[in-house]
Amino acid sequence: MNQILRIKEMETILDNHSKAVEEMELALENFAQAQKAYQVLREYYGSEEFFQDVEDSNCGAIPSDVKCGVLSEDAVFDLIGDNHHLAIEMLELATEILKNH
Repeated sequence: MNQILRIKEMETILDNHSKAVEEMELALENFAQAQKAYQVLREYYGSEEFFQDVEDSNCGAIPSDVKCGVLSEDAVFDLIGDNHHLAIEMLELATEILKNH
């Protein structure tokens, strides 16, 4: 590879990775903030209030125009699994980055 092509390739990698780092920093900040609200949801899921809300929804006591996806046990359960899986992926990626530093 000639020198000019190599420098251009390395400059492209630098630009792309700099952008990826900036985007990751923003995404991590947003994700960290979302975790605070997520903990509230985790505490609600499976609580007495949750089961009462599910029962009321099943009995028609909740107006039909109220979005109740949170009351489907699968939605929250799946989110818990996705959140856990993402945390593992972040750890694995961080470990790989640290090993290769």
